[in-house]
Amino acid sequence: MESFVVAKLLDKIHTHTAQVAIIGLGYVGLPLAVAFAEAGFPVVGIDVDPAKVDAINAGHSYISDIRTPLSSSLKESSQFDPTWDQVL
Repeated sequence: MESFVVAKLLDKIHTHTAQVAIIGLGYVGLPLAVAFAEAGFPVVGIDVDPAKVDAINAGHSYISDIRTPLSSSLKESSQFDPTWDQVL
């Protein structure tokens, strides 16, 4: 059974269908979420600060390592879904 689960996970990783969840969209979480989304994975980014999530959804980055505006294609393609109220 374990090898089946591992094989299924590896298949999802190779086909970019594994959904990635990032908890905290700060200096580590936001660049990580953007990197996964740009690599083609669907990403849910969760942060408790609605102001951060609103800024990201508006295309603004408060982190110098992330270009501003954030790529609108990430939101339009539904690759990156930042939220403050989603429970996985």
